[in-house]
Amino acid sequence: MRLAATLAREPWGELHLTHVVTPDDPPRVDARMALDRAVALAVEMGVGAIPHLLHGETVTSAIQQALRSWSCGVLMMGWYGDVDPLTVISSPNRALTKSLDVDTLIFKDKGFGGIRRLLVPTGGGTHSMMGLEVAHQLAQSWQAQMRAVRIARVPAGKADDPIQQRYCQQVTDDLCMQLRLLGIDNDVDSEVIAAQDVVTPILDMAHDDDLLVLGASNDWRQEDFLAGSIPDEIAYKAPCSVLMVRSRNPGSHHLSNIFWEHTIRLDLHPRDKWEAIHQMVDVLIEEKQVPASQREVVLAAACEREKKSSTSIGRETAVPHAPLPGLPGIIGALGICPHGVDFNGLKGDTVRYIFLLLTPQQNYRTYIPVLAQIASLMHTATTRAAMLRCETPAEMTALLKNQERAAIS
Repeated sequence: MRLAATLAREPWGELHLTHVVTPDDPPRVDARMALDRAVALAVEMGVGAIPHLLHGETVTSAIQQALRSWSCGVLMMGWYGDVDPLTVISSPNRALTKSLDVDTLIFKDKGFGGIRRLLVPTGGGTHSMMGLEVAHQLAQSWQAQMRAVRIARVPAGKADDPIQQRYCQQVTDDLCMQLRLLGIDNDVDSEVIAAQDVVTPILDMAHDDDLLVLGASNDWRQEDFLAGSIPDEIAYKAPCSVLMVRSRNPGSHHLSNIFWEHTIRLDLHPRDKWEAIHQMVDVLIEEKQVPASQREVVLAAACEREKKSSTSIGRETAVPHAPLPGLPGIIGALGICPHGVDFNGLKGDTVRYIFLLLTPQQNYRTYIPVLAQIASLMHTATTRAAMLRCETPAEMTALLKNQERAAIS
C-alpha cells in the first residue's frame, strides 16, 4: 500500500483497492475492514483511494474486468509465496501478468523498513527502463540513494582484452543513454561491472536495507512467465525486498505506428535546438496531428522540458518530449538534420536525428516502451547511416518496420 500510494502521487493518481471473492474462496470476515484501513493509509499519504469488494468466477477474470472498467494504467500486487519455479508456475493467478495490456508491479516483502538505497540492475530492455523510472520516483519521494547497475559479461581472464574493454565501454554508453532518455541521469549513481555471470555481483551488492527493483525477463512465456529467468533467480536469492516491474505490451506503440510518412521530415536545417523543436511541432500542426489552437501549449511543454536538461542522448540523437494533460495516446514526429544541430548535449555531440514525442501527462509511463525502442534503433552506426541515406519518408518507415521485424525474429 505504501509503495502504491507513493507511485500514485503523480498527477491524477488514484488507487482502486481491490479484494476478490470467488466461489472457491469464501469471503473473509475482515475483508471490508482491511480495505477501509488501506483507504485510511492512502488518505494519510495524500492519495485518493476507492475500496472494492468484487465477486467473480476467478481472481483473474474479476481483475481483468475491473482494469477495463476503471481505465487503470498500473496493476500492483504482492507476492506472498516463494519465488521459485514450482511455486510461480502453480499460481492460479499467473494469467494476470501475461494477458493484460497494463504495467505490472509485483512486490515481494522480505522486510520493508527504512529503505536507504534502491538498487536497480538493468539489461536495457523495456521492462528494465520502466524499473529505472519507477525506482527514480520512489527514490525522490523517500530521499533515498538510487544506484543503476549494468553487468557486462566478460569471460574469465579476458578483462584486459581490447575487444572486451570496447564492449564494456559500449555497455557504459548504453546505460548513460537510457538514463538520459528518462531524464534522470543527474539524479542516479550508475556503474557497469565486468563479470562472468549476472546474478552473483548483484547479490553481492544487495543489502538488507535495500529495495531491489528488477525489470522482468523479456521471455515471459505462457508456461513460465515468472520462473527460471535471471530476474527470478535474483529475486529468489536477494537478501532484501524486491519489486519486479513489467512494462505493458509495447505492440501498440511500435515506432512505425508513431512516426509515419506524413510526420517524417528528412531535410531539416534549424539554426539551434529551439528552432528545431519549433519546426518539429509545426510538422504535427501541418499534418493535423495537433490542432493549430494548441501549438503554443505544445511548444511551451516541449521547451519547458528541454530547459530542465538537454534531451540529446548521444549517438547524434535527441528526443524532445512534451507531456500534455488529457492526451489519449502518443503522437510523434521524426526529423533528420543532415548537417546537424547543437542540442547542448553529451560531449557537445551534433544531433542529426530528432524524435519529438507528445505523451499523456496523466499516464507518463506509456512512453517508456517507445524510449526503449528508440534506444535500440539508434544503437548502431550502421542503422544511423541507413536513416541518413533515406531519400523519402516511405523509405524511412520501411526501415523502421524492418528493424521491428528483425527485433521480433
